[in-house]
Amino acid sequence: MKKILTVIAIFGLLMLQSTVHAQSNKMTDEEIQEFKQHQLYLDKPAIEIKDIRYEKDDTPIKGELSEDGAKVIMDGYNKRGRVSFTVHYADGTTEEISRSSCYIDPVMPL
Repeated sequence: MKKILTVIAIFGLLMLQSTVHAQSNKMTDEEIQEFKQHQLYLDKPAIEIKDIRYEKDDTPIKGELSEDGAKVIMDGYNKRGRVSFTVHYADGTTEEISRSSCYIDPVMPL
C-alpha cells in the first residue's frame, strides 16, 4: 500500500511540474506585438480581399491574401480587437468577414 501511495505522489508531482512548465511558455501580449506579420485563416480559399480594417475605429491595416488563398497576412497588426474585411471567392460570391483577435495568429519567422 505504501508503494502505491508513493508512486501516485511521484506521478502527481511530475504532472504538476509539466503543467507549470507548459504555462510558463505562453507568450505575453508584448511578445506577440514584436511579430511583424499576423495571419488569420479563411473558411474556404479566396481570390481577393479588400478593405482590411480594425472594426472599432475603421483604421486600415495593410494586408494581403496568401498564395493559396487560404490565409490573410497582415503587416503591423497590434491586437487592438476585431478585424473586418471583404473577401471574394472563386465561385463569384462576396462576403464581409469579421474576426476577433482570438483567431489572429503571429507569423513565425523562418
